[in-house]
Amino acid sequence: MCVVKKTNHEGPQERAIREHLCCVSNSMALQLIGYILSITGLCGLIIGTFTNEWEILGHDNDKTVILDKYKGLWMECSVDSSSRMTCTSYTSLLHQTFEIRLGRAIMITSIVFSSLAALVAISGLRCTRCLEENEMSKDRAAFLGGILSVCGGLLALGITSWFIYGIVDNFFQNDKKTERYVVGRSLIAAFVASVLCLFGGILLCACSVTHLQSKKILSKHPVSRSPEKDYV
Repeated sequence: MCVVKKTNHEGPQERAIREHLCCVSNSMALQLIGYILSITGLCGLIIGTFTNEWEILGHDNDKTVILDKYKGLWMECSVDSSSRMTCTSYTSLLHQTFEIRLGRAIMITSIVFSSLAALVAISGLRCTRCLEENEMSKDRAAFLGGILSVCGGLLALGITSWFIYGIVDNFFQNDKKTERYVVGRSLIAAFVASVLCLFGGILLCACSVTHLQSKKILSKHPVSRSPEKDYV
């Protein structure tokens, strides 16, 4: 809700108009920020999902190890001392672990939700000309896009948090193993991207609700077509 100082000799109509214009300008800026956060999160989800550094072989700063290993949702790669990379794709879906299959399904679903959010929300942005003739539909489109972005962010946040917990737990429980994996950059990128989608969607929803409330306030004090006949 915008805070507007009341001036002398200002009637309820003028104050309602000023509050509405203030809310529109503020919500437009926050709405655009929310959309940028959602788009950035979507790009991060795509990069994090289809790159292979979800798990990295940790060597505990042992420089004598000459082999690096990376694991992702789609393949496993290794780099030898000559910097030659060898990757093995996970060709059979049925022979993969439950974690890999669940991670693929949820991350792809999250990308779909976030992509739909970007397509739907752009028509509801106050800075675009889509649905200009119907402001109610415009606000509803932005709100729906925010809900989709929140859903996509929550899905990705849940699965990445679960992966991170599993990797950290295995690292400390299997301290006698020679190969202990740590959290990779792709997994961290997907986690951060999920948070961006979540907060971007929340901003889109909040701005849409704020704009609807400001219009309700304005509707309670309609502007008269003959202002000279209005008396306070």
